[in-house]
Amino acid sequence: MNLLSRRVFIGASSAAGTAAALHSAATPEPGEGSDDPLEQYQEDSGTGEAAGSITIAGIHLPSSLDPGMVVDTESERIIRQIFEPLVGIDQETGSVAPLLAEDWEVSQDELTYTFILREGVVFHDGTELTAEVVAANFERWGQLDYLYGYGNISRATPLAFPSVFGGFMGAEECVLEAVEAEDEQTVVLTLSEPVHYLLQALTLPAFGIASAEVLVDSDPGLITRRPIGTGPYRLAEPTEEDNSTATRLQAFGEYWDAHEGPAEVVVRALPRTFDRLRELQRGEVDVYDFITADNLRTLVQSGRLILQRDPFSVLYMGFNLNHPVMSDFTIRQAAARAINRTQLVEDYFLDGSRPAYQFTPAALGVHSDTALQYGYSLTMAQELLEDSDYDGEPLDFYYPISSTRSYLPRPEAVFAAIAADLTAAGFVIRPRPVRWEDGYVDQLMADSNRAMHLLGRNGGFRSPHTFFSPLFGQPSQEFHFRDPEVMELLDEARAEPDQKTRTELYQQVADLVQDQLPALPLAYPISGMALGARVADYPMSPVLNERFAEIRLTES
Repeated sequence: MNLLSRRVFIGASSAAGTAAALHSAATPEPGEGSDDPLEQYQEDSGTGEAAGSITIAGIHLPSSLDPGMVVDTESERIIRQIFEPLVGIDQETGSVAPLLAEDWEVSQDELTYTFILREGVVFHDGTELTAEVVAANFERWGQLDYLYGYGNISRATPLAFPSVFGGFMGAEECVLEAVEAEDEQTVVLTLSEPVHYLLQALTLPAFGIASAEVLVDSDPGLITRRPIGTGPYRLAEPTEEDNSTATRLQAFGEYWDAHEGPAEVVVRALPRTFDRLRELQRGEVDVYDFITADNLRTLVQSGRLILQRDPFSVLYMGFNLNHPVMSDFTIRQAAARAINRTQLVEDYFLDGSRPAYQFTPAALGVHSDTALQYGYSLTMAQELLEDSDYDGEPLDFYYPISSTRSYLPRPEAVFAAIAADLTAAGFVIRPRPVRWEDGYVDQLMADSNRAMHLLGRNGGFRSPHTFFSPLFGQPSQEFHFRDPEVMELLDEARAEPDQKTRTELYQQVADLVQDQLPALPLAYPISGMALGARVADYPMSPVLNERFAEIRLTES
């Protein structure tokens, strides 16, 4: 069965700033009247056929509700419910399916994409979806570097638009030449080079369409404060019980497609896995996401239904190539040989997780037989380190704490195991723990003294590009790695129509990355969730395309 649709069920018989921004998004400002279209979408409480309310135990509040700016999965979880892209994903087959576009046509040279919009779609503020609004969204994504200030975005994790199209609009490397509204219901994208994965990439939540009312160049943060999309849910006013630690969504009564999902969904921020387990067992939450191996026995013994996602993410240990020690390839090799990945996966990850020796999951079929694997060898690690110029100076190692990730279920324990392996080889590790909600990624990237760090990537669509390009296809401060040959190969693969040739190009990328070792892949993790008694089914997806409108509640 297709990777993107397989679902595994384990039966009961089996062994602050962000909070303020979100509150502002759902609370009228002083002096605003009820006739303001930005407020009307909140006042209409109609929920169609939807009924019931559930609470999901998530990890942290959204970092932003601007689709084009979001790169973390918890923010994407909320954005998928509020905003919709032109195309979606069929839950059964994993293939591209109509969403805001009911049909599309691709020219023979794959340079022109014509999308026919669905009629009768309205935004949460009552305005209509038109081709002009769609074009305005694309134009905005293409200038996010300008809107948020040149240099600011380049210091962060690469965004979806430049990763997919090669760069921001107007840049020489950007292959999106134009976006035009041919008529009220027809949008045309014109490319300078083919992008073989474009339709799949457009399913990303980063390409969710927002109302023209919030696309204000002079105030790029308006879309986060007032997120207005066409999705089945809209941001609701928080209650006193939310206590600035939850995101509350209400079903949109004018949604274009009838659904039977819950009328209200509350996503609580519970970073610690034990807290999510406790709240599920107490009946305070209905869904416990990102379960960990140490809690699995308790969940099974209590008769919980557990759903498992197919592996489509990678955990890695990154190196700062600008660091005076880690710039030495021999030292990076020593670190790679020191890590016992097999033991790490066995001890801290759910069954079904696998050690990773390349950056793309095996299901993508582009693994290279010639890429270096850096298998575990403590003796070799020690010898490499002894032959290097390393004098035992402490090396700062960043890792997140008090927060589970889809690719990192127990960060403190995983770091401790890795640090022990590195210490046994002769490294002196100085721990740098940072809470995820305190800006873990920003802090590690801003620290020029950082030597190593733990991070990962969840695949957004079924292509090697979703892993390779954001990590190695463009300059970033994460590794300070820039290889023109790697970037050229990725550009060739992007435009290559022949699958066999395209696979060979990606395999060459894998070879080059492993030859230079800017980071060490560690694991392909399995992730999963446990359901409370009130939830009959949940739309699991390895790419996390999980729409709350497809949640099914048990009969009362």
